[in-house]
Amino acid sequence: MIINERAIAAGFEKLEISNQLLTNEEHWSEGVPENQRGYWCSEFASVLLVEINSSTCSDAWSEARRAETYLDAMLLKRERNSSVVDGYLVLALTQMNDDLKSFIPDIERDTRFVRKHVVYKEAEEWERYQRITPLGLINSFDEVQNMDFIPDGPSSVALLESLAKLGSKELAQQHSREWNLNE
Repeated sequence: MIINERAIAAGFEKLEISNQLLTNEEHWSEGVPENQRGYWCSEFASVLLVEINSSTCSDAWSEARRAETYLDAMLLKRERNSSVVDGYLVLALTQMNDDLKSFIPDIERDTRFVRKHVVYKEAEEWERYQRITPLGLINSFDEVQNMDFIPDGPSSVALLESLAKLGSKELAQQHSREWNLNE
């Protein structure tokens, strides 16, 4: 699935279901949600993908709230041993209709506990997966090439010399005294 590919490319690791069990947890006493399709972790975030089989907005909200509660419990478990971890809930709609079209912006504006993103299939292709915030951070450092900065004139050379001599803070303070930024 494209979401797994994007998650791996963004530096996330897929967590197997056996590692996702929340035993003796006050925030979630059930097992792994049956509609879960993937769970990925990185140092800063967790992404949960669940399938939403509902055809009505109210049923979709119920399924989303249940998945949200599970993801929040997983985040609380992770945060016991580390710093704050962001949570992203990806809701994969198995069908699309007019009622569910209004569900998409409403659920994505809801930031209770975690950020939410909706994807759905259209003509056998997943739509909207590019909008999943942390999965847009594809690790492309291998493609980055170091380039030397070549000043394009005397004023650039003078600026670089001043920066090297004074440091960034002092140079910024000097410029703020010279320029009236309130004009």
